[in-house]
Amino acid sequence: MDPSNSTNGSQQPPVFFASTQQKDSDEDRSRLTGAGLCAVSAAGFASLSILGKLAFNADLNIVTILSLRYAGAAALLAVYLTLFRRSKLFFDLRQVFILILLGAVGYAGQSALYFAALERNSASLNSLLLYVYPVFVALFNWFLNRRTLSAREWIALALASSGVILTLNPVRILQGAGGVPVDLLGIALVLGSAIWYAAYIISSDRFTRQAGPWVSLVWISLGAAISFTVAGAFSHNLDFNLGPEGILILLGMVTLSTILALGAFLAGMQRVGPTTASILSTFEPVFTVLLAMIFLGEFLTTRQTIGGGLVLSAAVLLSTSRRHPAQPD
Repeated sequence: MDPSNSTNGSQQPPVFFASTQQKDSDEDRSRLTGAGLCAVSAAGFASLSILGKLAFNADLNIVTILSLRYAGAAALLAVYLTLFRRSKLFFDLRQVFILILLGAVGYAGQSALYFAALERNSASLNSLLLYVYPVFVALFNWFLNRRTLSAREWIALALASSGVILTLNPVRILQGAGGVPVDLLGIALVLGSAIWYAAYIISSDRFTRQAGPWVSLVWISLGAAISFTVAGAFSHNLDFNLGPEGILILLGMVTLSTILALGAFLAGMQRVGPTTASILSTFEPVFTVLLAMIFLGEFLTTRQTIGGGLVLSAAVLLSTSRRHPAQPD
């Protein structure tokens, strides 16, 4: 036997296994990075409720803040996509108009309801109750698209409903017991925001596929900016004299709550896939509760914490109802 062949034969398997182990290690590192990016995204989205509360406490004009937030996000994203990704922003005129309309009616409507609720509710409670929206997505799919709910989705619906009941504690509301009162209008507004957001998701699904998420976001953000600007102009509520505190809050909303949150989510989804990314996004209300404790001094009762946990469990259950491998967006 040729010694050289013997040597090569003995070394080949370790090289093969080393390359396989290296590939597995790279994939694990990529998924870990993706999970971290999704967590950063959840924290970024969670910062919106905190910044909104700070804006209310500073007596800032919320219509103006939201108008500038969406306009700033649209402008920054447009510059980034044009200069760095060479994306084509202008394509089918009808498609662009629909995306702007989705932003002006769908995204702006949901945002308006959410901030109106935030003015009455704690940031923690608002964020937890918003996460009932996946249940409404499933119900809209069932009612509009005639898609039968699975057993998993019915269980999620029961969990979310139980969570909302526990969080609101209707017995205490009816009896007028002591403790911090629950603002029924505030609860109705945040649940309305969840329903509106679910309708927006169902409506936008088919129209954002052709343009892609980033380009779609430019036009949707522009539509939301137009909606809030027009509403502010007609109601004479626009006030662009923000002051240093208002400018800092606005910059936080544009960079942390919009650009960073959406960018990190898309980058994370490319590494872990949409299903895992959706599950990790349910950490948003958890981060909101933590940030509210640190910056606003808010605390949830034990009952509200259990109820919020049931709502999050329903969101996770719905997110895992259709398993498919990770793939680039």
